[in-house]
Amino acid sequence: MANQEDEREEELSAITAIFPELVLDEKNPFKATIDLPVAPASPLTVVFPFPVDGAPPLSNLLTPPGSDNEGRKASAAAPWEIRHLSYLPPLRLHIILPAGYPAEKAPQVQLSTSPAWLPKDVTRNLEAECAELWEEYGHGQVVFAYIDYLQQAAERGFDLAERAGGMLEVAQDMKIALLDFDIEAKREKFEQETFDCGVCLEPKKGSSCHRMVRCGHVFCVPCLQDFYNNAITEGDVASIKCLAPDCGKDRRGNTAQSTQRKKKRERTLNPSELLQIPLERTAVQRYVELKRKKKLESDKTTVYCPRTWCQGPARSKKYPKVTNLSQIVESDSDSETETPPKNEPKDLPPSADRLRICEDCNYAFCRVCLSGWHGEFVRCWPRSNTELTEEEKASYDYIRLHTSPCPTCSSPCQKTMGCNHMNCFQCRTHFCYLCGAWLDAGNPYQHFNQPDKGCYMRLWELEGGDEGNGEVHFDGARGWEAAIAAANEADAAQGNQDQNRDGPAPPGVPPEAPRPPRTDDDPPPVVALQQMQLDEATELENDLWNDIRQRQALDRRLQRPAPQPPQPRRRQRDPAPAAAPAAANAAAPPEPRVGLQRFLQMVRNDEEDGWDSDELEDVDGGWDIPER
Repeated sequence: MANQEDEREEELSAITAIFPELVLDEKNPFKATIDLPVAPASPLTVVFPFPVDGAPPLSNLLTPPGSDNEGRKASAAAPWEIRHLSYLPPLRLHIILPAGYPAEKAPQVQLSTSPAWLPKDVTRNLEAECAELWEEYGHGQVVFAYIDYLQQAAERGFDLAERAGGMLEVAQDMKIALLDFDIEAKREKFEQETFDCGVCLEPKKGSSCHRMVRCGHVFCVPCLQDFYNNAITEGDVASIKCLAPDCGKDRRGNTAQSTQRKKKRERTLNPSELLQIPLERTAVQRYVELKRKKKLESDKTTVYCPRTWCQGPARSKKYPKVTNLSQIVESDSDSETETPPKNEPKDLPPSADRLRICEDCNYAFCRVCLSGWHGEFVRCWPRSNTELTEEEKASYDYIRLHTSPCPTCSSPCQKTMGCNHMNCFQCRTHFCYLCGAWLDAGNPYQHFNQPDKGCYMRLWELEGGDEGNGEVHFDGARGWEAAIAAANEADAAQGNQDQNRDGPAPPGVPPEAPRPPRTDDDPPPVVALQQMQLDEATELENDLWNDIRQRQALDRRLQRPAPQPPQPRRRQRDPAPAAAPAAANAAAPPEPRVGLQRFLQMVRNDEEDGWDSDELEDVDGGWDIPER
């Protein structure tokens, strides 16, 4: 009996030296307890079913092991949730070495977990394995061998992946405990390691670092706090992402498709991760508001308040207003290059869907006519472009003539100085300011070195900005805009000249009929402008020739002798007195020399337009005007 006690004490003493975490019972020296960590080599897939009445059994929703979609649900509406856990609560082993051990009796073992996540059938099989080992070892000491067997089983995940569907089903009430334990275990292991910060490149302990949730890159907390706080203060929401330069990049080539795939993987960080770094709640709240504002502005279906002093967005179920950070739930599909929303249908929305309420001032209005809410049974008309105010028209014309749209997101961009290589702040697209062509991000200046391009050797054109430089030629969409603007300015200038020359129309005279609208058969604005200038030149030439003809006729008339008045006939029966001829000559009208002198004086003073031609008598029946 003493030898058996010595053997039990000897075995427990040896196991305690190997496993310091072994705890002996104070009341029973042959009773011990040990917690064995459970960290499977491959993350264990755990299923948390929801308590839904009438839901199909889990075995019907799981795909068979070995398939491409192994571990995924077969139905999108399946009432359960899947998580992959790398650490699980430890397996607690209670050992009792009874009297007569090891020669006569096997050790008594009991396994348990807290919470009880391990299935009971698996627990019973593991407990039965102890007696089998005792038999295999010929009734010898098997405590160490049994502990080693449990450790190997925990590393394999207790072969739970070989069960139906390759998943472990756990009750929903254990979800929070299992997830918290997995996070804490990963954090403890991370804090014990040493990493090189990707920003300052200095070795730091894991306790002062943060690992990115999506990609796993490690940075020290001070570097992340400085960068993210500055980005949030400046409103640069797109920079709130992993700071590794190669994170999410496609290494297979710099093609258009690979660039698009790369942009889709550039995702901004979740606000909950910013709180884990940690950042102040005020900074995270501002980040959430800026991110929501950016989404609202990029969505074409967003309706804004018609009040000029408010103009806040209407309440949206798609982008709800966040008042508490604990209510934030974002999916992993949130990326920087979101899919642009589809355009609204051409048909007007039904009357029941026209009510909108401003989230800032709580003003209820109609989304179609932008008036106060008038109910569902009132007919309203949509607002057209002809109903724009003068300020809106002036703003639109300025943006249209003095900006170049981005070829990707159509954001208007204006250059104040520098070269014509532009980089859109909204989507980071490289494009040409003159023609709007996409530029290669690796070599954007190649576009300006190709002789067959319209922008050849024009990199530094408009170096001081394009405002006030309407004479510069644009090759892209703004080319027609500049031509139309030039034609409109010419029409306005011609109208002002005609009004100043002709003066206001007399009363009773109908105004000139408006020009008919331009059709597809009409010449382009540039051709019409050239034709208008040619017509004006022809009219001026005809006026000049008429003036030359009048001056030549006047000169020939001045060179002729003055016409003599006709002499009255004398009657033979009534002899005239001797002084009759003299009296007749005295009674003759004066020669028109005074009128001619006055006309010449007016010609010298360039006032011949006010001369009345009736003052001269056309004696010779007209003036001789040479032909051209």
